[in-house]
Amino acid sequence: MNAALAGKRVLVTRPGAGADAFARQLREAGAEPILAPTVAIGPPDDPAAAVAAAHNARRYAWVVFTSRNGVDAFFAAGGTIQATRVDGSLKVAAIGPQTAVALAEHGVAVDLVPRTYLNEALATELLANTVRGDRILVYAAQQARDVLAATLRAFGRRVDAVAAYRTDVIGDPALAAKTAGADIVTFTSASTVLGFIAGVPDAAAVLHDKTVAAIGPITAQAARDAGIRVDVVPEAFTVEGLLLALAATAHA
Repeated sequence: MNAALAGKRVLVTRPGAGADAFARQLREAGAEPILAPTVAIGPPDDPAAAVAAAHNARRYAWVVFTSRNGVDAFFAAGGTIQATRVDGSLKVAAIGPQTAVALAEHGVAVDLVPRTYLNEALATELLANTVRGDRILVYAAQQARDVLAATLRAFGRRVDAVAAYRTDVIGDPALAAKTAGADIVTFTSASTVLGFIAGVPDAAAVLHDKTVAAIGPITAQAARDAGIRVDVVPEAFTVEGLLLALAATAHA
């Protein structure tokens, strides 16, 4: 994919270290990243609950992570997994490969990654690997969709859905100007879409002549719900998949 996006200016709306990594990959593809995070990651409203859940992970049959941010929050809260896995009683699920990599960086091997990186698919595969009464900890964003926990509970699993972190909209007065200078605008979560809309109320009009890329169907639907046309959704719902899809579009 060397120089596949040569000369393209790409708006990066994701926050934190993820934005820096994405920007580096864009540069390697020849693009010029424009960093414009629309949300920031912060502690949840009840940080004590997040800490308690992390410390008590051994009480569960499964611990489920739905993002790298959740993994980072778990270990920042003093959570441990590796030490509790000696007898194989605790298993770990990650929603996708990037979350699995984040766990591997902490020495944790993942037992389950769904074939499709969506909460619905994760719920289906967890049901196939658990039985009624199993206790499951879902460590996710405060604003996360409830579909995962709700589906598991509907089939008799005992689920604690704990807010590990929250996403807050960033008020960037330069966001519209940054967008005007971009050829491609990328969204890597529904929250980045909502943050963008908060900063650019006439988002659909502003983006009408841009290539808009969403990392997956949930993110794409959030954009479409706001009237934003989405041009690119990768087959693999990862940053790498998004880059490959953008490169393919550039050569089309």
